[in-house]
Amino acid sequence: MTDYAQGSGSGAMAPGQGKTNAVRLRPNALDVQDRQALCFTICKCNTMPPVGSKGQMLKQQCVSGRLKTADALANYQSPYKAEVNYDMSQDPPAPIMERRIVTKTHDYLPGWIQKYWPGGLKDYTPGIGNIRRPDVVIVKNASQPPTQDNLKNVVEIKFPPDAVDLKQQAAYEEIAGEPNKVVTMGPSDCECSGKENAQTESSSAPSFSSQLGKLFSQGLSNYLHGGPPAPPLPLPIP
Repeated sequence: MTDYAQGSGSGAMAPGQGKTNAVRLRPNALDVQDRQALCFTICKCNTMPPVGSKGQMLKQQCVSGRLKTADALANYQSPYKAEVNYDMSQDPPAPIMERRIVTKTHDYLPGWIQKYWPGGLKDYTPGIGNIRRPDVVIVKNASQPPTQDNLKNVVEIKFPPDAVDLKQQAAYEEIAGEPNKVVTMGPSDCECSGKENAQTESSSAPSFSSQLGKLFSQGLSNYLHGGPPAPPLPLPIP
């Protein structure tokens, strides 16, 4: 699959991997509620990720899938946007969103490149940072697109042994507009107990139900009354 956008590491590890010492991460500067909501998802995906066809643990895909599902259930009004592509040729970098739903990430990046990039796909060079894709952006106003003036935080999620990429970090600071808005976090920041697989989402974390849980319950209500269905969680990658 062509690497059209540079994002984060895959978070995919084969059995027996993942014993590398954790990288030292930037101090977590998220608001308490945002930290609780993301940490619940990180801990769940750290202990119960989907498994790829080659046995790799798809932890990063698990986080993205859960957040995208929550966003769809909330009629794309979630403050947590997973894997938004940003056009780095713009100043400031511009989020690539659906034209008819400005709070929804564009579904097919190659199609956008073909239509809007000068020269289309034939003149687009992947893998050099023309388009960047943070793991998560948190918006101030969930009814508006994740433009720089509406960004509360840009969050990069790292599951060991993934390391921090300094060029990636600099790009995310450009997207955020302020270095202190960029946060890197992983399981060690969330004090994951390792017992999340023995707990249910409804009983394991009251703090989660106060934030991301509201998106699921409100979004489900919207869905039952005619809102959009949730997309499926990511399938194992061949």
